[in-house]
Amino acid sequence: MIINSPQPKILIVDDDPAICQLISRFFSYNNYHIESAADVRTARQLFQKLSPDLAILDVNLPDESGFSLCKEIRQTGTLVLMLTCMTDTNYVLEGFEQGADDYLTKPFNLEILKAKIAALLKRRDGGEVNLNTPNNCITIDELTIDPNRCEVTLNQEVLPLTSLEFELLYFLATHPNRVWERSDLISAVWGDHHEITVERKVDVHIGQIRKKINDLQGQRIKTIRGRGYMFEQSQSE
Repeated sequence: MIINSPQPKILIVDDDPAICQLISRFFSYNNYHIESAADVRTARQLFQKLSPDLAILDVNLPDESGFSLCKEIRQTGTLVLMLTCMTDTNYVLEGFEQGADDYLTKPFNLEILKAKIAALLKRRDGGEVNLNTPNNCITIDELTIDPNRCEVTLNQEVLPLTSLEFELLYFLATHPNRVWERSDLISAVWGDHHEITVERKVDVHIGQIRKKINDLQGQRIKTIRGRGYMFEQSQSE
């Protein structure tokens, strides 16, 4: 039975009952409200009833791919962490392309999973963003970046950016007209403790941001060949 609770709500979607039980027991003990589903159809039903803060998704599910469910869930603004045995870089990048906020491979450590989820929830709530800039909205033409709501709008329409995409865009926008190497962006936005493939994640996230803010030609977020990225802003803006 779904109940209203002040606890953070997590939906686990995995067809391995042992994984679901392990995560459920651990997070219930740590004061989270947990529901689990073994397939996408059940997950959709539970999602509507629970309105979770975060979903933990496997990739290989009996009826549909976890990647498609990830994209669907992220459109609602719910955080998504992919938890799968798929370790190939292409799968990791596919997860981020579909909107995943983080990606963890099996076998996994429960404490690391807990830390990742806590960090995502804290980031969503504006608890810890290493930007070192005032909490002021940035408005450029029809684009508005609001750090207080962690929200980006284009022509007054809210864009479905992930929490990491928001942080990356906000960091670049608040440090305009300067070239940032990927390693600098990693330190500023992700922190220093990430996998080797994280530099490729920067490229994936930049690509997704460009699509969402209608900057496919890179007129606003410029690629500086051999160096990194720059958010271009004229003096009149």
